Order: sequence, then C-alpha cells, then structure tokens
Amino acid sequence: MQGRVIVLDNKHQSVSLLTQVLSHLDVAGYASLSDYFAAGNNDADCFVLDSSCLGEEEKCIVRELRSRPETASTPLIYVGENQALETRLAVYEAGVDDYITAPFDITELQTKVSRALHQRRYERELLSSAEVARQAAFEAMTHSAEQGEIVRFMEQISMCHKLEELAQAMLGLLSRFGLNVVFSCWKTNDDWPRYFSHAGETTPLEEDLMQSGHTGGRIMEFGRRMLVNYPQASLFVKNVPYEDEAGYGRIKDHLCVVLSAADARVGSLNMEEQLREKDKLLSVVNDAEHRLHEFRENQNAMLSRVAHERGDLKIELREELLMLSLNDEQEERMLNLVEDHMNSLDGLYREAIDWQEAIEPAMQALQYVVRGNARPDGI
Repeated sequence: MQGRVIVLDNKHQSVSLLTQVLSHLDVAGYASLSDYFAAGNNDADCFVLDSSCLGEEEKCIVRELRSRPETASTPLIYVGENQALETRLAVYEAGVDDYITAPFDITELQTKVSRALHQRRYERELLSSAEVARQAAFEAMTHSAEQGEIVRFMEQISMCHKLEELAQAMLGLLSRFGLNVVFSCWKTNDDWPRYFSHAGETTPLEEDLMQSGHTGGRIMEFGRRMLVNYPQASLFVKNVPYEDEAGYGRIKDHLCVVLSAADARVGSLNMEEQLREKDKLLSVVNDAEHRLHEFRENQNAMLSRVAHERGDLKIELREELLMLSLNDEQEERMLNLVEDHMNSLDGLYREAIDWQEAIEPAMQALQYVVRGNARPDGI
C-alpha cells in the first residue's frame, strides 16, 4: 500500500496541478483544512501544503495539524515561492517536515512525497512492532505473575489440614484472577461433596449442576460458565473471560493446574484422616491386648493359688477326719466325696474363665483390619 496524500491549497488550479503530478498515488485535494476534516476520511499519510508564502493562515494550518493526535506526526511538505533562509527556518519551526521551492521540479516533488510515505510506513511498522512487543511483554509479565500466584497456592495448600482451609486458599487465588467460582470437594465416605463459593452460599441449581456434570468430562463449557472436573474436586466458574482470547487461554490452563493440585491435596487429606482413624483404632486394639494379657496373667496366678489351696484343704481335711474316729473306708469315702465336688467346682471355674479360645478369632480380625497382617484362617 503506497499511502494517501492530501493536497491543501485555496487555489483550485494549484490543487488540480499537484493532484495530477501525484496521480500515481492515492491523492485527494482540498481548498481548506476544514473541508478536509469535513470529508470524514481523515486517514492521511502525507500532506502537501501549497502557498506563495508562509503567512499566518498557513501557520494556523500547520499548528492545527500538529495539535490533532491523528495528524500530529503525519509528514507535511510545504511548497512555497520564497527561498530566503529565514523563510525556510520559519517553515521548519512551524512544524513542516520538508520544503520545495516553486516553481518546483516534478521529479523532486514526487521523490520527496514518496520518501515521506516510506518514512510514514516505517514509523507505523515500528509503532506496530512496539505495540506487539508491548503486548507480548504485558502477556509475559501477566503470565509470570499468575504463575507466581499458582506457586504460592501450591505452597499454601501443602500446609492445609482441613478441607475448609484448602477451599479458602482456592477461592482466594481465583479471586485474584478475577473469577467468581464455586469449589466442591469430597470428604471420605461423603455421599455428596462440600461446596464453597465466593458468594458465601451456593444455590440448589449450582449444586445440582455440579453433581450432574461431575461425570460429564474434564471441562464443560456453556455460555460464560465453565465446569472443570477432577475425581475429588470440581470448579464451577461463573464469569469465564471469553472476550479476552489470550486471558481465556491462560485461565483455562491455570484452572486445570490448580484444580489438579487441589484434587491431589483432597486425596491426601482423606488419606491422613483415614490414618488418624486407623491410629486411634490401633491404640484401642493395643490397649485391649495389653489388658487381656494382664487379665490372663492374673487368672493364671489365681489358678495357681487355687491349686495350692486345694492341697492345703486336703491335708487339713485328712487331719480333721482323724479326729472323728472314722474307719479307713469311711474316711476314704469322705475324702473322695470332697475331691469330686472340688474337681467339679474347679472344672466349672476353668470353663467360666477359659475365654481366650473364643476371643482369639476376634482379636486376629482386628489385627488384620488395623495392621494389615496376613488374613487369619477362617476369616
């Protein structure tokens, strides 16, 4: 594209001549600056101002062009008859970029206009490159800042010991990303997830949508809303920035990263809770084993004492029977009778306290559940 040239002169003949000289370009002529702006198509790449002298009117034209943002840097070539040095200095001081003395050489004018158009294209390319670079730098800084936030989030959730703490960390991070979300996560043995929202409370519709959509895929998008699912955690985003293409792509990637980390932490918290429950149960089992062992030792000591008491009783009974002047047969019958009753009582006592064989399978089952020992036979 060559560029658009605007010729300004209040003399129709001059405008006609200059536009014909520059007819190989996209050129248009106007009698005044007000006519040019009134035309509406103000996208100029070079102005050619034809005048016999740099009077106050011409200076006003130059000042107005330089005062407008859209024409402040547009090249301006002045065509005048006065070759005096002071005139040239006044031209450049007024804001004109180049000067041609009339009557002008056609080739010189065409060359200077072409050079001005080339310079204009170069400046626009530089501005465009600078804008692209600025935008790229801004995107890079934004992405870097967001990654820094994600790293801090990872560090923060590693120290969370409750789902509520994890949820607050998640809501805080996504709030800094400008997102309004509902975060849900599952606790061990929960039939339904727990919900946490920037709004404070979740609506039944939001909960129903998250429950029904949890098995619908990793990412579900509908309107300005998005549902991101992981096995133990989900996010419902209510204001996805679709209009910002670059930001939308970054956010989408970030959501998968942070939710994957949150899902892993939910799993860790559930495992930690299971281990705490297992430790409690293990402590109960160990205490029960210790108490049963003590009880067994006490019973063995009791049985030893009973045996000793039986021996003493037999001796004392035999001595007492001697005092009754019984014959040998009567004495033996009396001793056998007492012995039989004592054996019967001893058997009943042993049967009452012999609980170990009955409780052993239950203890083995508890050990298997708590410690993970080899499965006992018959269980």
